[in-house]
Amino acid sequence: MERVVQFIAGYQWWIYGVLGLALLFFLRRAMVARREKARSTFKLEQEQAQSRYNRSVVISTVILLLVIAAFVVSNPLLPASLQTPGPTPTPTSGPLVRATLSPTPLPATITPTPRPSLTPLIRPTRVTPTPEAVATNTPEVRPPNCPNANARITSPGINQVVKGDVAIRGTANIPGFWKYKIEVGAGRDPVSWTVIGDEHTTPVVNGVLAIFNSGSYSPGTYTLQLVVADKTGNYPDPCRVTVVVQP
Repeated sequence: MERVVQFIAGYQWWIYGVLGLALLFFLRRAMVARREKARSTFKLEQEQAQSRYNRSVVISTVILLLVIAAFVVSNPLLPASLQTPGPTPTPTSGPLVRATLSPTPLPATITPTPRPSLTPLIRPTRVTPTPEAVATNTPEVRPPNCPNANARITSPGINQVVKGDVAIRGTANIPGFWKYKIEVGAGRDPVSWTVIGDEHTTPVVNGVLAIFNSGSYSPGTYTLQLVVADKTGNYPDPCRVTVVVQP
């Protein structure tokens, strides 16, 4: 137990720093979830945002309790047995003896012996053949298999590598159309979504749905999602496609 207390007392500021960063992260996540809930128009999205908010608040509380526990453990004075006395300097009496430097003889000078110069051999120049150009096939774009033909993404395709501004093409024109939006989440099965741009109230048929600025995201795998709602507030299953963002 004494070793644990001594370790926490010695590294308490590192512990505060790590726990503080984790606390800020989950507090920010709770604020983001709260804003998403306020902006959401669908009941399912509101329930997901509330769940993320509750989980972030619980984790933040646990981190705060850990900070308090580390403070309580590291602040009491350590027992005298744990304190190691430092070395006591011993005064030196008498005159100091000054070292005498002995001159070091210089090394003998070596005279280099001239060598006969050799004439380099001239080798014949070899002709390097020019490689022939090899045609490369452009990978086929495979659109996702969306459950509704009137709410689907046709480009980019499944696992397509993207970079920079990417045009998301497809169709958003279900019966009783009200609005649609494009969302993005990290990974193949995201736990949270972010709306790309704004919600759109004009239907689209085989056109550009939105522009995905992949340059503002870190390299990795992301999932794009199309959500189309009708005037009653209902919406079919979202159409999703996974892409790979490169720098």
